[in-house]
Amino acid sequence: MMKWVFVLVLGMVLMHGGFTTAQNSYTRDSLEDAARAAQSGETAAVRTLTDTVTNWLPMRFHSSANLNERMYQAELRYGQHTRPGVSVERLAAALNQLTADLKLPAYVKTNANQVQTYRMAMSRVYPMFLSALQTTSRPADVVSPSAAMFLVLQLLQMKMTDISYQIDPDTWVRDVEAKRNQAASRPPSRSAVLTVVRQSSKEQALARQYQALAREVASNSHRTVRPIQALLTTLGL
Repeated sequence: MMKWVFVLVLGMVLMHGGFTTAQNSYTRDSLEDAARAAQSGETAAVRTLTDTVTNWLPMRFHSSANLNERMYQAELRYGQHTRPGVSVERLAAALNQLTADLKLPAYVKTNANQVQTYRMAMSRVYPMFLSALQTTSRPADVVSPSAAMFLVLQLLQMKMTDISYQIDPDTWVRDVEAKRNQAASRPPSRSAVLTVVRQSSKEQALARQYQALAREVASNSHRTVRPIQALLTTLGL
């Protein structure tokens, strides 16, 4: 439940240009600390990172997918410079293929522009975790294998459950940038107002649809087996 609330709050804050009051400090610190330690390339540190990422993914995978071990091996090779990171183009392709394979609504589809904007916004919360390796000249639009998995599933959840994400990806990017610029132009405030927003009936229905999909993935339903394997393959896991 904590993860569910955190992702939804963070997603809404992304749309409105601020971050400070929406961060779950435990999630942020645990991922950031693990990512920082994994920069050493030590196997134990890399294992801690992938364990932490697996624990904070918004969707559980059936054991037969072997996700944690696949992430661990990919992350090790990434840190050893024997495999590339995952580009935002590949992330977008992975989510779009999953959308097509599972026959999800068209609004779940994305593009590299939206993925990069989402990634850069999230990197204000997770600067170490969502950056390329600090010791390389890898492009700025590349992330590690575990960060790629984290991003694609976070964005999938937001696009399935938050109405503000269910628009054309480029329109979403323009909206986010406009709201961020508007927030930046306002004088800083020392006060914060926490507003509890009651979900509409449509939002509740969207949440149920997402939760139903998450249960299918966790139980390895026949409908999701091949699409999930294709997702992992596209991400290089």
